[in-house]
Amino acid sequence: MKNIPICRYCGKPHKKNPHILEGLPDFIKEKIIYIPDCDCLEIQKEKEMEELEKKRVEECKANRIKRFRDISLIDEKFRLSTFERADMSQNYIKIARAFAEKFIEKGTAPRGILFYGGVGTGKTYASSCIGNYLMDSGKTVVVMNMGLYIGKIQREWAEAEKDLLSYIKDSDLLIIDDFGAEKISEFVIEKTFAMIDTRYRALKPLIITTNLNIEEIGERFGARIADRISEMCFPILVTGMSKRGADTKRKFMEFLK
Repeated sequence: MKNIPICRYCGKPHKKNPHILEGLPDFIKEKIIYIPDCDCLEIQKEKEMEELEKKRVEECKANRIKRFRDISLIDEKFRLSTFERADMSQNYIKIARAFAEKFIEKGTAPRGILFYGGVGTGKTYASSCIGNYLMDSGKTVVVMNMGLYIGKIQREWAEAEKDLLSYIKDSDLLIIDDFGAEKISEFVIEKTFAMIDTRYRALKPLIITTNLNIEEIGERFGARIADRISEMCFPILVTGMSKRGADTKRKFMEFLK
Protein backbone atom coordinates (compact mmCIF):
# COMPACT_ATOMS: atom_id res chain seq x y z
CA MET A 1 0.00 0.00 0.00
CA LYS A 2 1.29 3.40 -1.02
CA ASN A 3 2.39 5.64 1.85
CA ILE A 4 -0.05 8.46 2.53
CA PRO A 5 1.75 11.81 2.53
CA ILE A 6 1.52 14.05 5.55
CA CYS A 7 1.57 17.82 6.02
CA ARG A 8 5.13 18.98 6.63
CA TYR A 9 3.89 21.73 8.95
CA CYS A 10 1.38 20.00 11.26
CA GLY A 11 1.99 16.29 10.46
CA LYS A 12 -1.66 15.57 9.60
CA PRO A 13 -2.16 12.83 6.93
CA HIS A 14 -3.48 13.98 3.55
CA LYS A 15 -6.91 12.86 2.41
CA LYS A 16 -8.01 11.24 -0.84
CA ASN A 17 -8.93 13.74 -3.54
CA PRO A 18 -12.62 13.18 -4.40
CA HIS A 19 -12.52 15.41 -7.48
CA ILE A 20 -10.11 13.60 -9.81
CA LEU A 21 -11.41 13.63 -13.39
CA GLU A 22 -11.62 10.23 -15.07
CA GLY A 23 -10.04 11.34 -18.32
CA LEU A 24 -6.77 12.48 -16.76
CA PRO A 25 -3.60 10.51 -17.53
CA ASP A 26 -2.49 8.12 -14.83
CA PHE A 27 0.78 10.00 -14.13
CA ILE A 28 -1.25 13.13 -13.31
CA LYS A 29 -3.74 11.19 -11.18
CA GLU A 30 -0.80 9.79 -9.21
CA LYS A 31 0.33 13.30 -8.34
CA ILE A 32 -3.08 14.54 -7.14
CA ILE A 33 -4.59 11.42 -5.58
CA TYR A 34 -3.97 12.86 -2.11
CA ILE A 35 -4.53 16.45 -1.02
CA PRO A 36 -3.92 18.26 2.30
CA ASP A 37 -6.61 17.88 4.93
CA CYS A 38 -5.56 21.13 6.69
CA ASP A 39 -5.08 24.80 5.83
CA CYS A 40 -1.37 24.94 6.70
CA LEU A 41 -0.32 25.73 3.13
CA GLU A 42 -2.75 28.67 2.95
CA ILE A 43 -1.54 29.95 6.32
CA GLN A 44 2.09 29.61 5.21
CA LYS A 45 1.39 31.48 1.97
CA GLU A 46 -0.29 34.26 3.92
CA LYS A 47 2.76 34.50 6.20
CA GLU A 48 5.08 34.64 3.20
CA MET A 49 2.97 37.37 1.60
CA GLU A 50 2.98 39.31 4.85
CA GLU A 51 6.77 39.00 5.07
CA LEU A 52 7.16 40.16 1.46
CA GLU A 53 4.89 43.13 2.11
CA LYS A 54 6.77 43.99 5.30
CA LYS A 55 10.05 43.83 3.40
CA ARG A 56 8.62 46.00 0.61
CA VAL A 57 7.43 48.64 3.10
CA GLU A 58 10.80 48.64 4.87
CA GLU A 59 12.63 49.04 1.55
CA CYS A 60 10.33 51.89 0.54
CA LYS A 61 10.97 53.61 3.88
CA ALA A 62 14.74 53.11 3.56
CA ASN A 63 14.71 54.46 0.00
CA ARG A 64 12.67 57.48 1.10
CA ILE A 65 15.08 58.26 3.93
CA LYS A 66 17.98 57.88 1.49
CA ARG A 67 16.40 60.34 -0.99
CA PHE A 68 16.15 63.01 1.71
CA ARG A 69 19.67 62.22 2.95
CA ASP A 70 21.10 62.42 -0.57
CA ILE A 71 19.94 66.01 -1.11
CA SER A 72 21.24 66.99 2.33
CA LEU A 73 24.65 68.46 3.04
CA ILE A 74 25.88 65.58 5.18
CA ASP A 75 29.58 64.80 5.57
CA GLU A 76 31.41 62.14 7.54
CA LYS A 77 31.57 64.39 10.59
CA PHE A 78 27.76 64.59 10.60
CA ARG A 79 27.44 60.80 10.34
CA LEU A 80 29.74 60.31 13.31
CA SER A 81 27.78 62.74 15.50
CA THR A 82 25.67 60.50 17.73
CA PHE A 83 24.43 60.59 21.29
CA GLU A 84 26.53 57.49 22.00
CA ARG A 85 29.66 59.55 21.24
CA ALA A 86 28.39 62.74 22.90
CA ASP A 87 29.35 64.24 26.25
CA MET A 88 26.04 63.67 28.01
CA SER A 89 27.09 65.86 30.92
CA GLN A 90 26.39 68.89 28.71
CA ASN A 91 22.92 70.30 29.36
CA TYR A 92 22.24 71.17 25.72
CA ILE A 93 23.08 67.58 24.71
CA LYS A 94 20.65 66.27 27.33
CA ILE A 95 17.95 68.55 25.91
CA ALA A 96 18.80 67.46 22.37
CA ARG A 97 18.46 63.80 23.32
CA ALA A 98 15.16 64.36 25.14
CA PHE A 99 13.87 66.25 22.08
CA ALA A 100 14.86 63.40 19.74
CA GLU A 101 13.32 60.72 21.95
CA LYS A 102 10.04 62.61 22.34
CA PHE A 103 10.00 63.29 18.59
CA ILE A 104 10.04 59.55 17.90
CA GLU A 105 7.58 58.78 20.70
CA LYS A 106 5.03 61.38 19.51
CA GLY A 107 5.77 61.19 15.77
CA THR A 108 6.79 64.85 15.46
CA ALA A 109 7.40 67.97 17.54
CA PRO A 110 5.24 71.11 17.86
CA ARG A 111 8.36 73.31 17.97
CA GLY A 112 11.98 73.03 16.91
CA ILE A 113 15.19 74.37 18.44
CA LEU A 114 17.39 77.38 17.83
CA PHE A 115 20.90 76.39 18.95
CA TYR A 116 22.85 79.66 19.20
CA GLY A 117 26.18 80.70 20.65
CA GLY A 118 29.86 81.11 19.88
CA VAL A 119 31.91 79.32 17.24
CA GLY A 120 32.85 75.70 17.98
CA THR A 121 30.73 75.25 21.10
CA GLY A 122 28.84 72.18 19.85
CA LYS A 123 25.71 73.54 18.15
CA THR A 124 26.19 71.60 14.92
CA TYR A 125 27.13 68.47 16.86
CA ALA A 126 23.90 68.61 18.89
CA SER A 127 21.73 69.10 15.81
CA SER A 128 23.60 66.30 14.00
CA CYS A 129 22.96 63.94 16.91
CA ILE A 130 19.24 64.69 16.65
CA GLY A 131 19.27 64.22 12.88
CA ASN A 132 21.06 60.87 13.04
CA TYR A 133 18.82 59.62 15.86
CA LEU A 134 15.71 60.45 13.83
CA MET A 135 17.03 58.90 10.62
CA ASP A 136 18.03 55.74 12.48
CA SER A 137 14.44 55.62 13.76
CA GLY A 138 12.94 55.87 10.26
CA LYS A 139 12.32 59.62 10.02
CA THR A 140 13.26 61.77 7.04
CA VAL A 141 15.69 64.62 7.71
CA VAL A 142 16.96 67.37 5.42
CA VAL A 143 20.16 69.17 6.44
CA MET A 144 20.89 72.49 4.75
CA ASN A 145 23.69 75.03 4.92
CA MET A 146 22.20 78.37 3.89
CA GLY A 147 25.31 79.51 2.01
CA LEU A 148 25.43 76.34 -0.10
CA TYR A 149 21.65 76.39 -0.55
CA ILE A 150 21.76 79.95 -1.88
CA GLY A 151 24.69 79.05 -4.12
CA LYS A 152 22.81 76.11 -5.63
CA ILE A 153 19.66 78.05 -6.49
CA GLN A 154 21.75 80.92 -7.88
CA ARG A 155 23.40 78.45 -10.26
CA GLU A 156 20.35 76.41 -11.15
CA TRP A 157 17.53 78.89 -10.46
CA ALA A 158 13.84 78.04 -10.34
CA GLU A 159 13.95 74.27 -10.88
CA ALA A 160 16.54 73.73 -8.16
CA GLU A 161 14.63 75.89 -5.70
CA LYS A 162 11.32 74.20 -6.47
CA ASP A 163 12.86 70.74 -6.02
CA LEU A 164 14.61 71.65 -2.76
CA LEU A 165 11.54 73.36 -1.30
CA SER A 166 9.53 70.22 -2.02
CA TYR A 167 11.93 68.15 0.09
CA ILE A 168 12.02 70.86 2.76
CA LYS A 169 8.22 70.82 2.97
CA ASP A 170 7.86 67.04 3.14
CA SER A 171 10.71 66.03 5.47
CA ASP A 172 9.98 65.15 9.09
CA LEU A 173 12.73 67.50 10.25
CA LEU A 174 14.67 70.34 8.62
CA ILE A 175 18.08 71.32 10.01
CA ILE A 176 19.59 74.62 8.87
CA ASP A 177 23.24 74.67 9.87
CA ASP A 178 25.43 77.77 10.30
CA PHE A 179 22.54 80.16 9.71
CA GLY A 180 23.59 83.76 9.15
CA ALA A 181 27.18 83.06 8.08
CA GLU A 182 26.43 83.87 4.44
CA LYS A 183 26.73 87.35 2.91
CA ILE A 184 23.37 89.11 3.24
CA SER A 185 21.56 90.59 0.25
CA GLU A 186 17.93 91.12 -0.73
CA PHE A 187 18.13 87.91 -2.77
CA VAL A 188 19.45 85.95 0.24
CA ILE A 189 16.75 87.38 2.52
CA GLU A 190 14.03 86.54 -0.02
CA LYS A 191 15.18 82.92 -0.47
CA THR A 192 15.76 82.44 3.26
CA PHE A 193 12.23 83.56 4.00
CA ALA A 194 10.86 81.26 1.28
CA MET A 195 12.60 78.29 2.90
CA ILE A 196 11.50 79.06 6.45
CA ASP A 197 7.99 80.04 5.42
CA THR A 198 7.59 76.78 3.49
CA ARG A 199 8.38 74.93 6.67
CA TYR A 200 6.15 77.20 8.74
CA ARG A 201 3.13 76.63 6.51
CA ALA A 202 3.70 72.87 6.50
CA LEU A 203 3.52 72.92 10.33
CA LYS A 204 6.77 70.95 10.49
CA PRO A 205 9.61 71.38 13.04
CA LEU A 206 12.85 73.17 12.27
CA ILE A 207 16.28 73.17 13.94
CA ILE A 208 18.70 76.05 13.34
CA THR A 209 22.31 76.40 14.43
CA THR A 210 23.72 79.91 14.37
CA ASN A 211 26.18 82.31 15.99
CA LEU A 212 23.39 84.91 16.14
CA ASN A 213 20.74 85.44 18.81
CA ILE A 214 17.19 86.23 17.74
CA GLU A 215 17.72 90.01 17.97
CA GLU A 216 20.78 89.78 15.72
CA ILE A 217 18.84 87.62 13.28
CA GLY A 218 16.19 90.36 13.13
CA GLU A 219 18.84 92.99 12.48
CA ARG A 220 20.43 91.03 9.65
CA PHE A 221 17.43 89.31 8.05
CA GLY A 222 14.49 91.47 9.08
CA ALA A 223 11.51 91.07 11.35
CA ARG A 224 9.60 88.63 9.12
CA ILE A 225 12.28 85.96 9.33
CA ALA A 226 13.07 86.61 13.00
CA ASP A 227 9.38 86.39 13.91
CA ARG A 228 8.96 83.08 12.04
CA ILE A 229 12.00 81.59 13.78
CA SER A 230 10.84 82.86 17.21
CA GLU A 231 7.48 81.17 16.68
CA MET A 232 8.92 77.93 15.34
CA CYS A 233 12.01 77.37 17.52
CA PHE A 234 12.80 77.24 21.23
CA PRO A 235 16.13 79.07 21.82
CA ILE A 236 18.97 77.21 23.55
CA LEU A 237 22.20 79.04 24.25
CA VAL A 238 25.25 76.80 23.76
CA THR A 239 28.15 78.23 25.73
CA GLY A 240 31.70 77.32 26.64
CA MET A 241 35.10 77.36 25.04
CA SER A 242 35.42 76.29 21.44
CA LYS A 243 35.84 72.52 21.21
CA ARG A 244 37.60 72.70 17.86
CA GLY A 245 41.06 73.64 19.09
CA ALA A 246 40.91 71.27 22.04
CA ASP A 247 39.74 68.42 19.82
CA THR A 248 42.58 69.07 17.37
CA LYS A 249 45.11 68.98 20.20
CA ARG A 250 43.64 65.77 21.65
CA LYS A 251 43.69 63.97 18.31
CA PHE A 252 47.25 65.14 17.57
CA MET A 253 48.51 63.98 20.96
CA GLU A 254 46.77 60.62 20.54
CA PHE A 255 48.47 60.28 17.17
CA LEU A 256 51.88 60.83 18.76
CA LYS A 257 51.38 58.10 21.37
